[in-house]
Amino acid sequence: MNEYLKNIKDKNFLLSIMSLLLVQAMLYVLVKCFQNNYHTFNFIVDSKIPFIPQMIIIYNLFYPMIFISFYNIFNHDKDTYYNGIIAGIIGFIISDIIFLLYPVIMIRPDISNLTIDPINKFIINLTYKLDNPPINCFPSIHCLFSFQVIYSTIKCNSYNNKYKAITIIILLLIILSTLLVKQHYLFDVLGALTLCIITNIASHFLLKKTKH
Repeated sequence: MNEYLKNIKDKNFLLSIMSLLLVQAMLYVLVKCFQNNYHTFNFIVDSKIPFIPQMIIIYNLFYPMIFISFYNIFNHDKDTYYNGIIAGIIGFIISDIIFLLYPVIMIRPDISNLTIDPINKFIINLTYKLDNPPINCFPSIHCLFSFQVIYSTIKCNSYNNKYKAITIIILLLIILSTLLVKQHYLFDVLGALTLCIITNIASHFLLKKTKH
């Protein structure tokens, strides 16, 4: 536990995580100033995917899971960690370029008369309000970074296999939740997976070049 607390205070860990978040935050805000003419990816398969509002809790596990998972990867395998950070930054930049050139908007269900328990109803209402209008869906940032952490977790050396399995299962549920709470289309998820593969190839290449 003491070593974990030490790593959280590690300036390299905090600087890299904050750089990643700041890059996305600044680009995301900047892109929104120039967007118009929204598109949709509402294909037949998306209409077959059910709306399960209870999955909103899983959906909102994204932020703590990203921090905790990357923190554990940093603690066990710094090369894999920094590869993930670089891949994440590249992914964010490419995503924001796509958001600017081809902004996609989500068609959400009407939740005004939603009959579920008060806690889940409050969380889904709050999530929808904070992410309104529901634009910049393709590729899904939620899924892009969930895929990235899954990849980094698999690659991480000296990481307990039980914790690896738990992390991967939770992140796969988060990816699934983006569809079930109608925050993303299936194409957004596939786009995030494709971009994750591309950015990791690029990240490995850049790190390899810097070592020579």
